[in-house]
Amino acid sequence: MTKVDLTPAFLIHRRAFKDTSLLLDFLTLDHGKIRLVGRGLRNSKTQIQVFQHLKISYSGKGDLKGLNNWEADDTPRQLKGDSLILGMYVNELISRLLHEQDPHFELFEIYKNFIESLATIDTLSSRWLLRLFEHNLLQELGYGVNLSEDIVGEKIDLTAKYEYQHQDGFVRSVTGKILGKSINQLLIDDIDNMPDTQQLKVCRDLNRMRLKPLLGDKPLQSRSLFFSK
Repeated sequence: MTKVDLTPAFLIHRRAFKDTSLLLDFLTLDHGKIRLVGRGLRNSKTQIQVFQHLKISYSGKGDLKGLNNWEADDTPRQLKGDSLILGMYVNELISRLLHEQDPHFELFEIYKNFIESLATIDTLSSRWLLRLFEHNLLQELGYGVNLSEDIVGEKIDLTAKYEYQHQDGFVRSVTGKILGKSINQLLIDDIDNMPDTQQLKVCRDLNRMRLKPLLGDKPLQSRSLFFSK
């Protein structure tokens, strides 16, 4: 029987289960993504919150274990508007792309910093923050790309234009859409050093291209919220 006490975690998804319970997906520091049953939580007056750093305890046999208790290790965080959609999108990426019980210690801290920053920055900065998170997520999953050199081993030229070749990297091209400066900004990973609006869109398209083979043809529900909005 497995018994885990007060492991750091974030709730990333919940849905109804049977009459009074919830199925809860967590990103945890020590155990990666896990799914637990929250028995009786549908009728509980105290709801467990997404986007809040928690410490959870759980136990049980087999694949589906039960949540015993939790405590907040964070201030309440109510994301609204675009910030809420971005948070939901990141949670969906984690839910779709991470394997069960496969720890990613650095990714947990990256996610924690993402959520904490998302609540305090403006809309344009939040877009750049998301691009950095997507890139770091791909790096953590083993699908990183060399941001220092192009595919022939030459250092990225900040003044040049590049195209992205899937699984190979960047190739210099006079018709390329992504600037060397933007590639370098991804490498620096600094929320205060971001591309202009046009290059932000180019970075968005770049990350979508990198994520597509992993996500397959099933659309992301959270992405559709942007179009409906």
